[in-house]
Amino acid sequence: MSTASSNGFRKARYTHDDGTDYGTIFTSEYAGRQFASETYATQDTRYEYTVVGDDDLTLRSMRALGGRRGGVIGPRTDHVVFWLTEGELEMHFPDRTRVVRPGTPYIASASEAYRFESSGTIYHGIHVADSFLREVGQQLGFRLPDGPLLFDQQDEAIARREPLRRLLRELQCSLLDERVTGPMRTALNRRLATVVLDTFPIRNRGDDVPVANRLRDAVRFIEEHGAERPSVARIAASCGLSERGLQEVFARTMGTSPRRFLRDHRLDRVRDELLQGDDQTVSAVSARWGFTNPGRFARDYRERFGEDPAATLRDRSSARLRLAVAFIEQHVDDRLTVSRIAEAAGVRPRRLQQLFQAEHGTTPSAYVAAVRRRKAPEPAAVRTH
Repeated sequence: MSTASSNGFRKARYTHDDGTDYGTIFTSEYAGRQFASETYATQDTRYEYTVVGDDDLTLRSMRALGGRRGGVIGPRTDHVVFWLTEGELEMHFPDRTRVVRPGTPYIASASEAYRFESSGTIYHGIHVADSFLREVGQQLGFRLPDGPLLFDQQDEAIARREPLRRLLRELQCSLLDERVTGPMRTALNRRLATVVLDTFPIRNRGDDVPVANRLRDAVRFIEEHGAERPSVARIAASCGLSERGLQEVFARTMGTSPRRFLRDHRLDRVRDELLQGDDQTVSAVSARWGFTNPGRFARDYRERFGEDPAATLRDRSSARLRLAVAFIEQHVDDRLTVSRIAEAAGVRPRRLQQLFQAEHGTTPSAYVAAVRRRKAPEPAAVRTH
């Protein structure tokens, strides 16, 4: 089923429930058989594929549980950034094979053909038109190759920070709203395209260093030297950007300033050490990470984590519960069930319920909801729905 409007916004949904053949998805969404061939889904596959967006950018999801799927995707007119929340996907390129597992984002460049095989996957993706991505890159002053626009994968240091998924959480309501059209939608699309260009390195640029690599170097420098409280000038020098350039790339991609990013990193490390509970004091740990004003440190800590650092130190959770909490923090955007969390922590679901009730006074599901609220972006002053 598909709906479209004169402004270019459209919604489409394909599912086995309405009798849609699996191959129809690809002939409809990839401009015919020349872009997708040999596609198949075994009879026990249950799938739902949704598309929302316009010609410049679409959000897509595929829930395909049970059975196996596969096929060949040829060169396209759009670049695809996606991640899995369940299952496994194998992508076979002429010169390499890539196994994609839940969590880390992956980019498939428009000009690259590949064969894929998957089973039991839940997929979320952003499809960005090559022409639109080039236009945004030119506006940002990027040096783009004359030939095909090819991308390398995100560096692990950037992937851990999830800049694209953070921005998606912020923009999702507006992106799904068919009333957001014209310049408003283009502005939202441009913000997503900018993060793609800033965090996935562009190949074939000669001696020019991609912004994504400079951002990677800045984040790694902060992670390695955070306790030293390096200045913005020192961070900028470490990655070959001017202070202004560093401020700009952090603002548009990480949604913060380098100084605040550094402070939050230091707070995160303090919390990690306090949670280990190895006979440490709050003052000793905070001083080790460069916090010299106890009152300001406590205020910033409460603002970030919703509790006093002393309360964190008192939290002598069992090792199993700490594993569960860490798993929730790392996979908060995924489909989390009590069984899945319990498996990660190495306990039975009933025991996990008991641990959370005894040590946090809540249930695992309620804890997940609280973490999602904490990580959700603050509402903008003006929102369009």
